[in-house]
Amino acid sequence: MEAQRDLYKVILARYPDCPPLPDLPPSAVHWSETDFEIFIASMGMIIPSGSSCPRQAPQAKKDDVAFFECAPRNGYPYTECSANSASETAVSGKATADACLSTSSSIYMEDRAPQGLNLCAILAKFDRCRASALQTITGLSTSSLVEEYGVGILLSDIYISVGSAKMPVVTDEVCVNSEIDLPQMPRLPSRQQLIDKDGEILCTAIFGQLFVDLKTKMLSQNAAAYGRVKRPCDATFGRDMPNTQTFAIRQELSAKFAPPHPKQGHPFSPSHYMKGAYAVAPSDCDSYDTLYHPKVTSVCEHACLLAGADFCCKPLTAFFCRFVSTLPPASRLVTHIFFTEGSEGTRALTVFEKDGSCVLCAFAVYGGPSPGKLYQEEVSTASQKSADALISWAQHGTYKAKSGLDLSRLN
Repeated sequence: MEAQRDLYKVILARYPDCPPLPDLPPSAVHWSETDFEIFIASMGMIIPSGSSCPRQAPQAKKDDVAFFECAPRNGYPYTECSANSASETAVSGKATADACLSTSSSIYMEDRAPQGLNLCAILAKFDRCRASALQTITGLSTSSLVEEYGVGILLSDIYISVGSAKMPVVTDEVCVNSEIDLPQMPRLPSRQQLIDKDGEILCTAIFGQLFVDLKTKMLSQNAAAYGRVKRPCDATFGRDMPNTQTFAIRQELSAKFAPPHPKQGHPFSPSHYMKGAYAVAPSDCDSYDTLYHPKVTSVCEHACLLAGADFCCKPLTAFFCRFVSTLPPASRLVTHIFFTEGSEGTRALTVFEKDGSCVLCAFAVYGGPSPGKLYQEEVSTASQKSADALISWAQHGTYKAKSGLDLSRLN
């Protein structure tokens, strides 16, 4: 190990401005010079397995990770997301926490709703641009990751905020800014914004993405796959040098990709409860036989309408969704809708139940002010634990969760 430590010191000396790194792991005894370079360049976020270290099969974990493909496995031919033309796609804000891949686009009929944006269409636009950004930066499609490394990029949650009440008209030019970060294996969060021709933010979406081993369906610890995506992303966005500037940028990124929702000061206290049913249609799903994530806002709207509520016809201004389980076509679900109405719009928690357990939960604000916002207490309700407690309340009249909601107004 002493020889490896000496090699580590030699390589570390090449980066005099590198901030303090974590201690070397035991596997470093097997590392080559390249492995040490990867460890230092990632500032300790990637732990190489080592060329002479036997690879271990991924260990089963109990993390709740829904098996949702976050992006198509092959690049799209759409002009709006083409990365072949420098005039259409460019890196903005390089070497800052705002570095992103900017893609020219337009507002189409499908992008508008009777009032406001059609977030289903906007999320699909984001999905195409996100897949194109990944392929542009790394030269990999998600299909390549599957074929070469046996890993997929899967989605765990989505947060959306509509930034302005001002809406673009059809054919208006807009820009999609795509940010990708790889802070620590197996996380791959993405952040995207729709910007109008005047530079105003129309919509922001943050996607919780994870590397998952496709054989075990568990979180991946494949350092080679993670590094294969991380290194070109860091180089493209100008944060590949392990120095104090990069360290500061990473701290800013950590805050951007996990926005601190303001505290309301009290639990979410719904004044109304409705129960309904929803059946997942083939048109709700993708080729991977599960709900296509851009459809989730529409699914929540349909669930509300089928339960007898029409508040969802107002513009959606803020939304958080947690994917808990796969939802193939013909999945027949019970819906539980808890909502309250006030000056900040109708604020609704929708829980989708199958066989007594939550499979999908979302918190949405309809008709609220712009920019849209969710409170910390509201986001906390959109979890499997909270949703299962609410299902128990709906079935048996007992609510055993320790915090998060106040159901006293429903009694």
